[in-house]
Amino acid sequence: MKNNKGYKSLGIAILSFGVILLSLFVIILFAEEPTNDTGDLSFTSEYIAEQSQDLSTEIVPEQIPEGPEINPVKQGELKKDEKRKVVSFKSDLSEADKIRIEEEYAIEFTQETSINGIYTVVTTEESNINDLKEDTTVETVETDIPVKMAADVIDWGVSRIGADKIWDTATGTGVTVAVIDTGVETTHPDLQGKVGRGYDFVNDKDSTEDDNGHGTHVAGIVTATRNNVGTVGVSHGTSVMPVKVLNSAGSGYVSDVAKGIYWATDNDAHVINLSLGAPVDTDVLRRAVNYASSKGVLMVAAAGNEYGAPCQYPAAYDNVICVVATDSSNRLASFSSKGGELAAPGVSNYSTFLGGTYRYLSGTSMAAPHVAGSLAVLRGICSDCTSSELTGTLRDTAIDLGAEGTDIIFGYGLIDLMAAAEQYLNIPEEEQLPEETNQVTEEKQEEEVETPTVERGNVGRKEPKTVKQKPIITKPEKDKNNRFTMTKVEDIEIEFRLEPVIENPEYEKTVIYVNNKSVYTTTKTEDTYTLKYEDFQGVQQFVRVTSYFTNCTQPQVHDDLTIDRAKIMRQNPSRIILERGRQVLGISSSIPFKGIFNFWW
Repeated sequence: MKNNKGYKSLGIAILSFGVILLSLFVIILFAEEPTNDTGDLSFTSEYIAEQSQDLSTEIVPEQIPEGPEINPVKQGELKKDEKRKVVSFKSDLSEADKIRIEEEYAIEFTQETSINGIYTVVTTEESNINDLKEDTTVETVETDIPVKMAADVIDWGVSRIGADKIWDTATGTGVTVAVIDTGVETTHPDLQGKVGRGYDFVNDKDSTEDDNGHGTHVAGIVTATRNNVGTVGVSHGTSVMPVKVLNSAGSGYVSDVAKGIYWATDNDAHVINLSLGAPVDTDVLRRAVNYASSKGVLMVAAAGNEYGAPCQYPAAYDNVICVVATDSSNRLASFSSKGGELAAPGVSNYSTFLGGTYRYLSGTSMAAPHVAGSLAVLRGICSDCTSSELTGTLRDTAIDLGAEGTDIIFGYGLIDLMAAAEQYLNIPEEEQLPEETNQVTEEKQEEEVETPTVERGNVGRKEPKTVKQKPIITKPEKDKNNRFTMTKVEDIEIEFRLEPVIENPEYEKTVIYVNNKSVYTTTKTEDTYTLKYEDFQGVQQFVRVTSYFTNCTQPQVHDDLTIDRAKIMRQNPSRIILERGRQVLGISSSIPFKGIFNFWW
């Protein structure tokens, strides 16, 4: 009996000890980590999206609720369906008529509104369509074919970087961008005539047809045609060189990527886009990148979708621009790697896909071609500029996101193609017109002129004037980095005036843009616009005040402002800002990959 009691006591002791150990484990597991373990994230976490759009091959911009006000059958991209028919009756039908027709011809009327005898029906293999056409109440029976708007959809990312605002001046004509990827669908309506000669290193052949869709989507972001159909690429005047190094599953070997870089360089690519990556450095890849760089080729690569990990290879090389992804609120996408040189839109981007279709995709793969396309535009404007000069221009004109200056999250910031292009298109503001004088030149003794003229035959044409004014944002007061840091929740009054204050007949209008979207237009030379706090998107708002002039060498000049509300978001007790790294960047596992290389959705 004593032995039983002893065993019982021992069992209870062991059980108690186990419970204590389990409790300690739970406490350690869920205990708050020390602040010094959060690294760079402790002061930048508010700049990172908590949850970006999932990475997928079929991403829609938003979920469409099913309800009485929305017909889910008619949402999204519509495709021809032979089972959906439109029937034109000689007159409107009663409910009894509809029941008779459904039973007699084995069809089903939809619940959609009818007008002037037009009804839509759903048919099956049992439906008697030929007999329905002979019904005395029927005029015609036809397939209800889809129609599309006669306009290009300018993706939010293309607009966010200001590409659409310089297309009247520059589109990258004459520049070739190599898309080293899964291939490109050459027959796509928005890419026809844009895809040049390439090579397939996966199957060792000249044909580079895309059997995945990733490369076609990337190519569309670069150069989809401006043709009132589908979408428009950042540099829609460029041509694409397809180099296939990834298979139908999106995987490939570093040897093929290196070969692709050599091939693109030797076949006169100006820019190379690499929306792919591997976690380790290799000598063969590094040598290929150095070779292209030595030939003056600009290289852009996706940072990777590793939830806060550093840029992967080839993006990690010094002579390759590593691009991280941002969302529509100018935050780092939750899936994006960090430590990049530049940031670009990479969440729910609309572009070309297989079968002549279009899709929304997310990933640093989508961010990289925004930068590649921007470099193509700059190369088209300044063919004599060096690669380092063009890259430097993108850095210098980038919108400073996150912490002031270059940071570990956004690098130099979000690319601003409009501001970068203006560096090459505009005459410096310091250049002034010659002072007016009462003297006349020997060539123009018959009359005095206010501005220089150039003779074209018998026609004297006035040279455009140099802009003498520019807009100055006077409120809110900004610091030397053009930043205003909010200290409380409030609407922000954006006040500007043209300086110097003079009569200027060339002045046309001033437009205020918030995140590259026009929000206010005025013809006044001094005005105020109120930006509602409820309209803020994300942590920072990028404001640009642009004044437009006619008959001037510099048709538009602007002043910039970044409104940063990170400070008040940190002070808000209802929102946890300083989270641990794994909470901020997401706890989902890395995207699995086969082989050595994978594209970055």
